[in-house]
Amino acid sequence: MSFSFGLKDLADPMKRLVMGVLLLALGVFCQIGKDWYQGVDRSTCTEVEATFDDCKYRSTDGGIDSNSIYLTFDDYSRDVDIHSSCADNKLTQRLMDLKSGAKMKLLVHEKTNLAYEIKVNGETWLDFDEARSEIKKNNNVITIVGYVMLGIGAIFAVSGVVPMFFGKPLKDEEDAT
Repeated sequence: MSFSFGLKDLADPMKRLVMGVLLLALGVFCQIGKDWYQGVDRSTCTEVEATFDDCKYRSTDGGIDSNSIYLTFDDYSRDVDIHSSCADNKLTQRLMDLKSGAKMKLLVHEKTNLAYEIKVNGETWLDFDEARSEIKKNNNVITIVGYVMLGIGAIFAVSGVVPMFFGKPLKDEEDAT
């Protein structure tokens, strides 16, 4: 089963309406999703001292996982995610090379389970303020994309509904009169 959508499909008002509703839903999701990371400061994070076990990637077949890197620990029951906007090559490589058993101090936002600060053996690998800044930049992009989706979705939805109510009568209806 395959799905394709081209410019010719936009001539059909019902397909425009469906596409508009999907874009509106995605736009709303973008606007709601950005709130998950708002208001994070040191007081809303939990300080965790844990023994590092492994750094892993979450993988999905053909999909994109925004939090693809996560840490596991010997003495902390939850896995901790690294936000994709914070996982630069240097941090990722350092975490992949880190040996099991290393002591870590983390600031973890419990609501999102994201590490906002990582210290290994007293050395800061991920700074709280830098992490917050990178995540905020990422959220600004998502917010703009969400507004664009809402705008285009509204145009598609309206342009799909209007012809249904105000369009030309079908040929069979014209012949009947």
